[in-house]
Amino acid sequence: MDYNPDVSVFKKYQHELAQSDRDQKTIARYSQIINSFEKWLGDRQPDVPSAKEYIAYLRDKGYQAKSLLLYYHAIRLFFEFLGQPLKLKLRKPDKLPPYHDRGDIEALIIQAEKGLRGQGQDVTKRKRNRNLILVFAYTGMRKSELLNLRVNDIDFNRRTLTVKQGKGQRDRVIPMAARIVTPLRDQCSGKSGHDRVFDNLNARSVYRIVSNLARSCGLEAFHPHSLRHYFGTQLVERGANLRDIQELMGHQSLETTAVYIDVCPIRLAGSIALLDQEPDLSPQKQLMDFSHIS
Repeated sequence: MDYNPDVSVFKKYQHELAQSDRDQKTIARYSQIINSFEKWLGDRQPDVPSAKEYIAYLRDKGYQAKSLLLYYHAIRLFFEFLGQPLKLKLRKPDKLPPYHDRGDIEALIIQAEKGLRGQGQDVTKRKRNRNLILVFAYTGMRKSELLNLRVNDIDFNRRTLTVKQGKGQRDRVIPMAARIVTPLRDQCSGKSGHDRVFDNLNARSVYRIVSNLARSCGLEAFHPHSLRHYFGTQLVERGANLRDIQELMGHQSLETTAVYIDVCPIRLAGSIALLDQEPDLSPQKQLMDFSHIS
């Protein structure tokens, strides 16, 4: 595409970014970051040393590791556009997602079936909310992916559903757990192939439904993405292959999937159980243990 040579490289990049196939929220956030970098530079021209200086400036201001990584990724893409590779080693945030067991999710499902007091929820809405929780918990889909799920994305004969154009614009297939077959049939009943499975819902209403149900049964700081974390940790606890989990969840990097190993307390339970065992202090045992010492 031809550009006016008088237009700044920042405006050129903002145009490229707006035309990219990234998620609109990502585009908006990256655009905001590039604007802040341009403002910080003032009259200076962008180059790799100035980018490193800017990241250091943000660190000195107290930006957390997660925020620094976000700024770095956005600015690195800008410098790729300029043809200047930007490479920095930044500490990855070590905060783990909260752990929730099956009991928490079952409580959430029961609460959905009961409904929320004072909200006048009829049987249809209560059933929809229960189905929403179940599909989140047994597929690990992101909120946007579930909202974009269409009736013709579900194959009840093969018991699979296809997530189309998920994060990173990639499709993936998720086998249906037996527990969500009937709920999905209910949600698809009476709809045409191009209809959304969970119609009449948007991102805000889904967040509100899940968080309100969670608070009603005593789960704090719980939201739709918590159900995705539950899906990942449950698969790890049941011994699923990490690469299979990566594919099911649509992670680009295996490192992202591996965080669920650290979340699962059951992984360390065997080691802690050793504390409950009485040590064998017999002379034969001690001789065997220390016979190699001269």
